[in-house]
Amino acid sequence: MDDFDEHPRVQAHPNGPPPISSVEALRRRADEIVRGRGLEQAPARDALASAAAEQVIHELRVHQIELELQNEELRRTQESLERARAKYFDLYELAPVGYFTLREDGAILEVNLTGARLLDVTRAALVEQPLTLFILPEDQDTFYLAFKKLVSTGVEQAFELRMAKSDGRPFWVWIEGASALDDDGNTVLRLMMTDITFRKMSEQALRAADGLRASWTYYRQIAESLPQLVWTSGADGAWDYLGPQWMKYTGFPAEEQLVLGWSRQLHPDDRAAAIIEWNRVVSAGMEFAAEYRIRRWDGTYRRFKWRAVPLRDESGAIVRWFGANTDLDAPPE
Repeated sequence: MDDFDEHPRVQAHPNGPPPISSVEALRRRADEIVRGRGLEQAPARDALASAAAEQVIHELRVHQIELELQNEELRRTQESLERARAKYFDLYELAPVGYFTLREDGAILEVNLTGARLLDVTRAALVEQPLTLFILPEDQDTFYLAFKKLVSTGVEQAFELRMAKSDGRPFWVWIEGASALDDDGNTVLRLMMTDITFRKMSEQALRAADGLRASWTYYRQIAESLPQLVWTSGADGAWDYLGPQWMKYTGFPAEEQLVLGWSRQLHPDDRAAAIIEWNRVVSAGMEFAAEYRIRRWDGTYRRFKWRAVPLRDESGAIVRWFGANTDLDAPPE
């Protein structure tokens, strides 16, 4: 076993002599190693044959061993510090959330790598900058009230708001804040910041979907109460819904008539013209108005007035088409 595998330790016993200091323990350990190596038996030169000279040699050897033990202890301490530094880097710098330390005036004192990436700004450029520079004007009051309460009461705060990256792109964050004292006894604010943009977008999409679902249910009930043959298509013109009136008239299930399957119910002389005209208005984003013959379940063809209008979103883009066909050959009521 290596002579330096064990650390010098202070020994103490409740009923024994007083504890030995680390310096004394180190010297005793070194002395034991010198004696264990048999260095005391080395022949002395005639000039150093005296007891005093032998004592000097012994002291030098013991001191050498002490230095070796101290170097070994320093090496172990350095390795321990390196491991602690690596752990700190992983836990703080590479954390999945941003950590910010602010003064009471709101200026950034420290920020980890994740926090700098959230704002898309280098850490050096963030230091001494007010965090409010990156908060959207609409949410400044939210931050001000929470920050003021945190400073005045010390009570932890949690809130969400919108921020902007260096290029102006907005994003949502969840912030948890607490007050603390720095090494000089000054009050600082610690903020933990999490990007919740995806969650907020998902919530908005779900709300929009719920609204669309309610609207669709309402308008579908209206459409299915009409006497016309009602249908809808996606923005690309592929039919995706047929009202019960259409299926009752043609006698075929909806799945056989979706996308372009409806064209098989048209009179052979009208089929090609109807497909060409429908593709043209879809590409142009125009209203669809025409007359084509549709085969009834018993094989009879009757003339229908076709009309379809595009439904647009807030930006003006077509999201789907709504169509209704009116029977021109129906007997008057």
